[in-house]
Amino acid sequence: MKVGLIGLGRMGEGMSRRMMKAGIEVWGYRRNCEKAQEAYENGYINGIATTIQSLVQVVKQNNKGTTQPGIFQMVVPAETVEETINELLRFCSEGDIIIDHGNSNFKDSRKRAERLAKLGIQYIDCGTSGGVYGLDRGYCLMVGGGNTA
Repeated sequence: MKVGLIGLGRMGEGMSRRMMKAGIEVWGYRRNCEKAQEAYENGYINGIATTIQSLVQVVKQNNKGTTQPGIFQMVVPAETVEETINELLRFCSEGDIIIDHGNSNFKDSRKRAERLAKLGIQYIDCGTSGGVYGLDRGYCLMVGGGNTA
Protein backbone atom coordinates (compact mmCIF):
# COMPACT_ATOMS: atom_id res chain seq x y z
CA MET A 1 0.00 0.00 0.00
CA LYS A 2 1.16 3.52 -0.80
CA VAL A 3 -0.23 6.77 0.61
CA GLY A 4 0.40 10.46 0.14
CA LEU A 5 0.66 12.44 3.36
CA ILE A 6 0.11 16.18 3.19
CA GLY A 7 1.42 17.88 6.30
CA LEU A 8 4.63 16.72 7.93
CA GLY A 9 4.48 18.52 11.24
CA ARG A 10 4.78 16.61 14.49
CA MET A 11 1.48 14.77 14.01
CA GLY A 12 1.95 13.98 10.32
CA GLU A 13 5.53 12.92 10.81
CA GLY A 14 4.58 10.60 13.68
CA MET A 15 1.72 9.12 11.67
CA SER A 16 4.09 8.49 8.78
CA ARG A 17 6.60 6.73 10.99
CA ARG A 18 3.90 4.43 12.40
CA MET A 19 2.60 3.62 8.91
CA MET A 20 6.10 2.88 7.63
CA LYS A 21 6.66 0.53 10.58
CA ALA A 22 3.53 -1.32 9.42
CA GLY A 23 4.94 -1.68 5.89
CA ILE A 24 3.03 1.17 4.24
CA GLU A 25 4.95 3.25 1.71
CA VAL A 26 4.52 6.93 2.63
CA TRP A 27 5.25 9.83 0.32
CA GLY A 28 5.15 13.22 1.98
CA TYR A 29 4.44 16.77 0.95
CA ARG A 30 4.98 19.91 2.97
CA ARG A 31 4.95 23.46 1.63
CA ASN A 32 8.26 24.00 3.43
CA CYS A 33 10.42 21.81 1.19
CA GLU A 34 13.44 22.06 3.49
CA LYS A 35 11.46 20.55 6.38
CA ALA A 36 10.14 17.81 4.06
CA GLN A 37 13.71 17.05 3.00
CA GLU A 38 14.72 16.79 6.67
CA ALA A 39 11.90 14.29 7.31
CA TYR A 40 13.11 12.23 4.36
CA GLU A 41 16.75 12.34 5.48
CA ASN A 42 15.69 11.26 8.98
CA GLY A 43 13.83 8.27 7.50
CA TYR A 44 10.37 9.52 8.52
CA ILE A 45 8.95 9.21 4.99
CA ASN A 46 9.85 6.99 2.03
CA GLY A 47 9.99 9.88 -0.41
CA ILE A 48 9.10 13.54 -0.86
CA ALA A 49 7.12 15.44 -3.42
CA THR A 50 7.68 19.13 -4.02
CA THR A 51 4.17 19.75 -5.38
CA ILE A 52 0.71 18.31 -4.86
CA GLN A 53 0.72 17.30 -8.52
CA SER A 54 3.90 15.26 -8.16
CA LEU A 55 2.56 13.70 -4.94
CA VAL A 56 -0.58 12.52 -6.74
CA GLN A 57 1.46 11.17 -9.64
CA VAL A 58 3.84 9.12 -7.49
CA VAL A 59 1.12 7.74 -5.21
CA LYS A 60 -1.07 6.66 -8.10
CA GLN A 61 1.80 4.96 -9.96
CA ASN A 62 1.98 1.24 -9.21
CA ASN A 63 4.82 -1.25 -9.64
CA LYS A 64 3.49 -2.36 -13.03
CA GLY A 65 3.87 1.09 -14.55
CA THR A 66 0.13 1.74 -14.62
CA THR A 67 -2.01 3.85 -12.33
CA GLN A 68 -4.06 2.88 -9.31
CA PRO A 69 -6.45 4.81 -7.07
CA GLY A 70 -4.60 7.03 -4.63
CA ILE A 71 -5.00 7.51 -0.90
CA PHE A 72 -4.24 11.02 0.32
CA GLN A 73 -4.13 11.90 4.00
CA MET A 74 -4.24 15.54 5.08
CA VAL A 75 -2.81 16.58 8.43
CA VAL A 76 -3.32 20.29 7.90
CA PRO A 77 -5.04 23.04 9.91
CA ALA A 78 -8.83 23.16 9.50
CA GLU A 79 -8.63 26.56 7.81
CA THR A 80 -6.53 25.11 4.97
CA VAL A 81 -8.50 21.90 4.34
CA GLU A 82 -10.73 23.37 1.62
CA GLU A 83 -7.78 24.93 -0.20
CA THR A 84 -5.82 21.67 0.01
CA ILE A 85 -8.76 19.65 -1.30
CA ASN A 86 -9.23 22.06 -4.19
CA GLU A 87 -5.57 21.68 -5.11
CA LEU A 88 -5.78 17.87 -4.85
CA LEU A 89 -8.89 17.80 -7.05
CA ARG A 90 -6.93 19.28 -9.93
CA PHE A 91 -5.04 15.96 -10.14
CA CYS A 92 -7.24 13.33 -8.45
CA SER A 93 -9.74 11.14 -10.26
CA GLU A 94 -12.52 8.65 -9.67
CA GLY A 95 -11.59 5.97 -7.14
CA ASP A 96 -9.23 8.12 -5.10
CA ILE A 97 -9.67 8.56 -1.35
CA ILE A 98 -9.06 11.78 0.57
CA ILE A 99 -8.79 11.61 4.37
CA ASP A 100 -8.98 14.71 6.58
CA HIS A 101 -7.11 14.06 9.83
CA GLY A 102 -7.71 17.56 11.15
CA ASN A 103 -10.38 19.04 13.36
CA SER A 104 -12.85 20.06 10.68
CA ASN A 105 -16.43 20.80 11.65
CA PHE A 106 -18.61 17.77 10.86
CA LYS A 107 -21.02 19.97 8.87
CA ASP A 108 -18.16 21.01 6.59
CA SER A 109 -17.09 17.37 6.30
CA ARG A 110 -20.55 16.31 5.19
CA LYS A 111 -20.58 18.96 2.46
CA ARG A 112 -17.13 17.91 1.30
CA ALA A 113 -18.12 14.24 1.21
CA GLU A 114 -21.20 15.03 -0.90
CA ARG A 115 -19.20 17.23 -3.26
CA LEU A 116 -16.45 14.64 -3.75
CA ALA A 117 -18.90 11.72 -4.11
CA LYS A 118 -20.24 13.39 -7.25
CA LEU A 119 -16.71 13.11 -8.67
CA GLY A 120 -16.33 9.47 -7.61
CA ILE A 121 -13.84 10.40 -4.88
CA GLN A 122 -14.37 9.14 -1.36
CA TYR A 123 -13.89 11.50 1.57
CA ILE A 124 -13.24 10.40 5.12
CA ASP A 125 -13.41 12.74 8.08
CA CYS A 126 -10.95 11.23 10.56
CA GLY A 127 -10.25 13.53 13.46
CA THR A 128 -6.99 12.41 15.02
CA SER A 129 -5.60 12.96 18.48
CA GLY A 130 -2.59 11.68 20.32
CA GLY A 131 -0.12 14.48 19.80
CA VAL A 132 3.58 13.70 19.94
CA TYR A 133 2.82 10.67 22.17
CA GLY A 134 0.85 9.10 19.32
CA LEU A 135 4.10 7.93 17.74
CA ASP A 136 4.71 5.51 20.62
CA ARG A 137 1.21 4.91 21.95
CA GLY A 138 -0.90 5.14 18.80
CA TYR A 139 -3.51 7.65 17.76
CA CYS A 140 -7.17 7.99 18.59
CA LEU A 141 -9.04 8.06 15.28
CA MET A 142 -12.61 9.33 15.13
CA VAL A 143 -13.69 8.16 11.68
CA GLY A 144 -16.70 9.30 9.72
CA GLY A 145 -17.54 8.50 6.13
CA GLY A 146 -18.66 5.78 3.79
CA ASN A 147 -17.72 2.22 4.62
CA THR A 148 -16.24 1.31 1.23
CA ALA A 149 -13.12 3.47 1.54
